[in-house]
Amino acid sequence: MNTSASPFTSELTESDITRLQNVSREIVGVKLEPIVALSSSSIIGMELLSLLDCPAQSEAFFHHQPANQSVRLLEAQFAALKNTPWRKNLFINLSINMLSETESFNRFLPLITPGQNIEIVDPGSFFLLPARLRERVTQHLWELSDRGCCLWLDDVDKTLINQFLPCRLPLSGVKIDKMAFWRKRATPALAQLVSQCEQVADNVLIEGIESHRDREYALQAGAGFGQGFYWPSIGWAKGRRISA
Repeated sequence: MNTSASPFTSELTESDITRLQNVSREIVGVKLEPIVALSSSSIIGMELLSLLDCPAQSEAFFHHQPANQSVRLLEAQFAALKNTPWRKNLFINLSINMLSETESFNRFLPLITPGQNIEIVDPGSFFLLPARLRERVTQHLWELSDRGCCLWLDDVDKTLINQFLPCRLPLSGVKIDKMAFWRKRATPALAQLVSQCEQVADNVLIEGIESHRDREYALQAGAGFGQGFYWPSIGWAKGRRISA
């Protein structure tokens, strides 16, 4: 684990956590995971994540979360973090569902600022939509890009990136899924995957960096950014500060 200096100097209050729980009682806190430039090891942003009372059910919970609840959660998270140093450098998660619903999308727009990094957490769902909704999602992505947002595809592997190659979307970055990284990290296939991602967006991040050797694998493959347990996260749950 890299234990270099961290910018975590502010605290969230118990009332901040209560605001999150007003969205869903299953949400017990918030976590920030560093996004790191591999060449310099400098933190360039923080991914904003929710902590659940039952972490094992996180994927199912957010997969089935209605779009209007997703907006309410972002409102609560932004309010909780408004006085912290990281509010303007957050990587926030956005689902295809929210991008396809005009009402929820219009509620979301006032929350963002120019330069906001937005991760599309379920990019494969884009190809499951009917043509009319794919066009709407594309229109909303261009609107976000025109507002200065940086759009990222999350959890990408070789199969998924191949699907996006012919698409003309205003993407700033691609995040390679940790499982794809772990399968390919000691092979030339990792550099090939990074190269494919660069055909879709200028910036490539590799998830699942857990050691100095992992960082070197990612650097050698040509990725610019990394994320994982190698860089400690920070969070607040049930009124106390936690780290990992």
